[in-house]
Amino acid sequence: MQVFLAIQQAGSGNGIGFALILFFGGLLLFYSGLKKLQRDRLIANIPTSKIRSMAMGIVELYGTIQTYEETLTAPFSGKECVYCRVSVSEWRRRGKRTHLVEHRAREKGVLFYLEDDTGKVLVDARGADLTNLTRDVSVKLDDDDEMTDRIKDYCDKHNINWQNRRMEFEETFIEPGEDLYVMGTAQPSPQQDSNEQQEGHKNIMVGYAQGQRMYYISDKSEKELLHNSGSRTRFMIFSGIFLAALGLFMIISQFK
Repeated sequence: MQVFLAIQQAGSGNGIGFALILFFGGLLLFYSGLKKLQRDRLIANIPTSKIRSMAMGIVELYGTIQTYEETLTAPFSGKECVYCRVSVSEWRRRGKRTHLVEHRAREKGVLFYLEDDTGKVLVDARGADLTNLTRDVSVKLDDDDEMTDRIKDYCDKHNINWQNRRMEFEETFIEPGEDLYVMGTAQPSPQQDSNEQQEGHKNIMVGYAQGQRMYYISDKSEKELLHNSGSRTRFMIFSGIFLAALGLFMIISQFK
C-alpha cells in the first residue's frame, strides 16, 4: 500500500526527491550486493591452506588463537583478548526522528598466533573486516538505567557524558583459545630475526596489505560464513533492483 501511495505522490509532482532516493539507494544496495557476491566467490574459490604449506599472497586459514607476547583487557567486559574494538554512541532526537551519533570508536590489537595441526603463524588483526565476528558486548541504556562500573569508568576516563542520555555501547573482542577463520595477505614478518634461520611459515605474518582490500576475520567456519552471507547477498541484489526500478518509474512518471 505504501508503494502505491508513493507512486501516486510522485505522479502528483511531489515525490521527485523520494523517487531519487529510491533510485540511487537501490543502485547503492545493488552495488553493495555485487561486492559481497564477489567476496563470497573469492572465499569459495580460495582453498583453505595448512599453515606449514601456505604461500605468500592471499591465503585462507582456519585455526586456534594462541598468545604471542602479550594480551589486552577488553574495557567493557574485562576479558583477556588479543584484539578489541569498542564504540560509544548516543541516541539523539531531531524533530520526530531519532538518530545514532557516535562519540568514540577505537580498536586495539596485539600480534597473536593462529595454530593448526601443522604449525602456527603470526596474525595482525588490525585493519580487518570484522562484520562477521560475533559482537560480544552490546549494551543499550535508557535515561534511568544503571551503568556497569567498567563502562562508567571508561566514560569518565574519556570525558563522555552519559548521564540522563540514551546510550549504546558495543565491544567486539578476540580471545585466546578461540577458533578463527582468517582470509588475509601472507607477507614477510617484521618480527623475524634476520640472524636466525627459521622454517618458511615462521618468517610469515598474515595481516592487512596496502592495495589489498580482502582481509576478513570471523569466528565462523568458511561453510557457515558463506551460508549466512548468501541469503543477505541475494536480498541486497534483488531489493536493489526493485528499488532502483521503482524509483526510475516514479521519475519517468513526473514527465508524463
